[in-house]
Amino acid sequence: MRIIDKVLIYDVKKNSIADEIGLKKGDYIITLNGEKIIDILDYKFNVADEYLELEIEHSDGTIEIYEIEKDASEDLGIIFETELIDKPHSCYNNCIFCFMAQLPDNVRETLVFKDDDYRLSFFSGNYITMTNMKESDIDRIIKYRLSPINISIHATDENVRCMMLNNRHAGKVLKYLDKLYDAGIYMNTQIVLCKKINDGTILEKTIIDLSKYAPVLKSICVVPVGLSNNREGLYKLEELSSKDCSDIIDLVLKYQEEFKKKYKTPLVFLADEFYLKANRKMPNYSDYGDFGQIEDGIGMTALFEHDFKKEIKLLKEKNITLKESKTVSIITGKIVEEYMIKKAKAIEKIINGLKINVIAVENKYFGEKITVTGLLTGVDILNKIKCLKSSRNNIGDYIILPKVMLKDDEDIFLDDTKLEDLQENIDLPIVVTDGSAKVFLEAMLFSTKEKNIYKLGERDSMQSYENSIKN
Repeated sequence: MRIIDKVLIYDVKKNSIADEIGLKKGDYIITLNGEKIIDILDYKFNVADEYLELEIEHSDGTIEIYEIEKDASEDLGIIFETELIDKPHSCYNNCIFCFMAQLPDNVRETLVFKDDDYRLSFFSGNYITMTNMKESDIDRIIKYRLSPINISIHATDENVRCMMLNNRHAGKVLKYLDKLYDAGIYMNTQIVLCKKINDGTILEKTIIDLSKYAPVLKSICVVPVGLSNNREGLYKLEELSSKDCSDIIDLVLKYQEEFKKKYKTPLVFLADEFYLKANRKMPNYSDYGDFGQIEDGIGMTALFEHDFKKEIKLLKEKNITLKESKTVSIITGKIVEEYMIKKAKAIEKIINGLKINVIAVENKYFGEKITVTGLLTGVDILNKIKCLKSSRNNIGDYIILPKVMLKDDEDIFLDDTKLEDLQENIDLPIVVTDGSAKVFLEAMLFSTKEKNIYKLGERDSMQSYENSIKN
């Protein structure tokens, strides 16, 4: 574990405690409450005290100790150069399914950096494999009560896990689950499902093994492997067929019913893609609890469907007729094309004068096997709209797209296309929604007076993974 000799104060917030006591950009923290700082965990844990001793080295080399009394919840107002203070821990694995290894050439650096950092798991919801961790790291998780921790398991069969992660230590570190369980650290677990590798009996074993950690273990999330067109020289993996997805649903359903009786929760959850691809009914809204794994594509459709029914009922009661008829176009991924067409028809029935196009964009940047909306790129959207325009299709008054396509803290797509460049090239207004059903319906009635970009219902999102590691 690397102990930093001193920590640079990158900046100081105005009118903060740090500002009031005279700390400046360029000063260094030597110790906090008599301890050296390893990373942001040490800082946040110690700074929560009501009484602090802060040893500072000023830019001129003088050292001064400050005694500070404050409220426990009050921050000092010190800004660090990076979110973690320390550098993020990188991944030691070479997973056979790693999506970052399948990215096209020349993508931005933050997309190909593979983090495997338990601190980002706590702060940002990232999944870790634990293969680069030591007992001391687990001790820090327990000491600072970093709960929940999200862990990529993939298989509890040690040989299968080692093979999938290409790491001979990948099986042994599963012992850390016992220590986290004993300490009451809540865990969410993930399985990236690869055909003929960790499905079938291996999947059953993994579900059974992990369920023994409930209720400290809050979820077992199963997601399908993503296969792009950029897999030359990589391990040969097969795409999950509709039948494969249906078989997996049946297998998981058996355990969900058992766990509902035992733990009052299904415990094991499948990504929406399984149900959409198999053309099977989604689980009930109530089965997803607090929708804690929605960022992993678990329960998005059920949540949207539940809210859509509620919101469209309210909209229907208003009996809306547009003063001027209009056409709008919804941009979406191929996997939800039929679902969105049904929603569009339902909206058209209750809003007189509204015509809705559903434009399902094929993912040529990553490959046609990638069908989810969140991985669409600006260039594919632009080319699709240009093609429709050249065929004299009526794109409409404006297009609607969800924020999930964009970087969390910047209006760019995965291919670095800027949202403003897309808007200028299609020569139409763009309405960006937060993905909720309420805002989705608001977008249908939105008035765009100019060819511009409009953002509706922007919600606070988790700390961006890319923002966490960009420095």
